Amino acid sequence: VVARHSGGTLMVATPEAINAEEPAEENDTAQAFGDFAEQNTDYYSRIFLAIQQAKLSLFHLNFAAMLGSFVWAALRGNWLLFWVGFVFDLIAAANLGLVYRFTTAKAAAIEADKQFLVDRFTDWSANHLIAAILFFIVGRLLMGWLANRLYYRQYSNWRINPSVNSGVDSRRWIIAALVVVLVAPLTLYRSTQDAPEQRDCIKLTRAMQDGKTVALKDRFDCATISEVPTLMWFKRPPQYNFPRNEDGTRSIVIKESTSKRPVNLNVWLSEVIDQKIDYAKAFYGYIFDSITKWLRTLLNAIEAIFVGTPWPVVAGLFLLIAYHFAGPRIMLFTASTLVYLGIFGFWQTAMSTVSIVIASTIICVVVGLPLGVWVGKSRTGSAIVTPILDVMQTIPSFVYLLPAVAFFSIGKPPGILATVIFSMPPMVRLTALGIRQVPESTKEAALAFGASPRQLLSRVELPLATPSIMAGVNQVVMMSLSMAVIAALIGAGGLGFVVVDALGQSEVGRGMLAGIAIALIAMVIDRIVQRANKTEE
Repeated sequence: VVARHSGGTLMVATPEAINAEEPAEENDTAQAFGDFAEQNTDYYSRIFLAIQQAKLSLFHLNFAAMLGSFVWAALRGNWLLFWVGFVFDLIAAANLGLVYRFTTAKAAAIEADKQFLVDRFTDWSANHLIAAILFFIVGRLLMGWLANRLYYRQYSNWRINPSVNSGVDSRRWIIAALVVVLVAPLTLYRSTQDAPEQRDCIKLTRAMQDGKTVALKDRFDCATISEVPTLMWFKRPPQYNFPRNEDGTRSIVIKESTSKRPVNLNVWLSEVIDQKIDYAKAFYGYIFDSITKWLRTLLNAIEAIFVGTPWPVVAGLFLLIAYHFAGPRIMLFTASTLVYLGIFGFWQTAMSTVSIVIASTIICVVVGLPLGVWVGKSRTGSAIVTPILDVMQTIPSFVYLLPAVAFFSIGKPPGILATVIFSMPPMVRLTALGIRQVPESTKEAALAFGASPRQLLSRVELPLATPSIMAGVNQVVMMSLSMAVIAALIGAGGLGFVVVDALGQSEVGRGMLAGIAIALIAMVIDRIVQRANKTEE
């Protein structure tokens, strides 16, 4: 006899009665499976029950889904499976289209008696044929393996929300067919055709503007399988010159463009931006010259320490700093790094790179620390600065070289400026994070003891935020080092120049040795800063 408690009432049931209830529950479950699947209910009831009981074989495949692929998924209303099957089949078909394309090109190469092209197109055709077969087989096997598992998940969602797709509805195939018609024909056509070059399409557009007849296929290819067609044409902007007068001022001379051809938006806007930059340099160049002078003064002061000082003194200074902040083990690693730099002749270039990194780090800390405090303590500051930081961290590092070169020419000062812009976001973000993580109870206690807002910041918030701030400094140093190498492209010099020059001369060995030197310097700086941060904690 088994006792059950239900709703405050004690019920007594025999084992026979309990066993009689279990088939009823199984029948209800099977009925739910059948209501969901509508067709082939016995199969799906058995499969769903096996999934519930974790008894479904790992290698079980749904052969209907494997054969029907995205058609099966569309009829069952599982759109995730539809896209999986459709994408795999489309890739396989596109590879077959490439086989046709390269086979046609091979025939043309045979007629032209160009054996190297024949061999190339033969290899490409074979590779794409293999790719088509692999994508088709893998896609079908994946559909067969995923079908029941994802369909059971769809069933689980249907039990919670009856509006979820269930059963087999042929109307869903209308949506699927619309997707196939919109995507597949143009994609397959593109795989069988050589896309025209953009300049050819521009010539074609200009020919049409001149009233010439253009073949329909050429117009269709330029509109669909080449670049996005140019929809807007603009008159080329006038040319601006800014000659210097005898009294030192500048004049603006406007000259209409000699070309009467319209240009696309890219060319028009590029020329307008160039004109605005030239205008800023002509009339506000003294500002950029002042910034360049200040950056060069800072860099010269730092280089006087690391480059102008005899190498035994600088090496001893590095070892002393490593021992004081990081201990004897890091000091030995620092000594090994210094020996590497000296043996391979990288000492002067390495010190130049370190000088750029230190100059960039100083500017980032001086500017980023108060900016991070403002972001951490002010909602307005966060709303203004955070989107800017997001943009700065998503822009590729090479892009930062463009404004630096545009306004400051080339050399080390623009390299420092580009490095500062690239390395600033971590300092601001981690400083703001440290300020926000200061407990409110601690700040309230300081205010209760009569601390002023300035004392609260300097004696409570900044000390407690020091670990996060030091992490920001560490990130700034690492990013400055990486950007200092890229800045060699605009004349920043240092080890980055050795890497860039070796790349241009195909001197792999020299480039690898310089790269190892950069990595060792980064590791030394990282270990020293991290150990110093742990010591302060």
